[in-house]
Amino acid sequence: MLVKAAIHNGVNGVLRPLGVQLVRGFSADPAVKPFVSAKKTMTAARRAGLSVGDYIDGRHAVPGATATTVDAMLRLAALTSPVSRVCEIGPGTGRYAERVIAELRPEVYEIYETASDWLPRLRQLPHVKVQSADGHTLGPTAADSVDLVHAHKLFVYIPLVITVGYLQEMARVVRPGGAVAFDIVTEACMDEDVTQSWVSQNAVIYSMISRQWTIDLLRRRGLVLVGSAFVPLVGGKTELLVFRRS
Repeated sequence: MLVKAAIHNGVNGVLRPLGVQLVRGFSADPAVKPFVSAKKTMTAARRAGLSVGDYIDGRHAVPGATATTVDAMLRLAALTSPVSRVCEIGPGTGRYAERVIAELRPEVYEIYETASDWLPRLRQLPHVKVQSADGHTLGPTAADSVDLVHAHKLFVYIPLVITVGYLQEMARVVRPGGAVAFDIVTEACMDEDVTQSWVSQNAVIYSMISRQWTIDLLRRRGLVLVGSAFVPLVGGKTELLVFRRS
């Protein structure tokens, strides 16, 4: 309980200067505890006259951040519509899923989401297939089967061992010629201002992963880095890395 409270308070310590606070929904995944409540977020978005994605961008990130991230990912991955199959880990509010589906028009869009209160909304998105999520694997997805497997603002928050497991799973399920994309906090994200800001705010939720170590890990699994871009994170930034399977 003390650990959960520390994580929750750490996130809210970073968000508080922006007038934003996280509230709890429900997740069966022990690695994912504090996150945005579906009911409260959708209600607030309706009151503001905004889509859920635009509301989240404006309140929890930077306006337009979702579109910028998706555009950068698809450009670096050299993916164009239509594709056969896409898989997203932790779609949450669905803000990235909506834009990827609109751009790529996949026949099937697989999702793995442990926050059950967001699932009703996610099921309404076109061509979505909700897979059974255990919080650390992509077991139901066949090897070599997806054109794109991606995750956003997920590996920032979960323990390293779970992140590594997911990275290995992403390498397993992507087809030859397909793309893997995700964002992490790398060394390049940690300048002096960001470092001191997170220290002063006790931002215990964020975890850094070595960029080169990640590249090497995935190279051994047949993935080659094709490009990267920085994308916003509350109080700082993450690095979006895009790989292609050779």
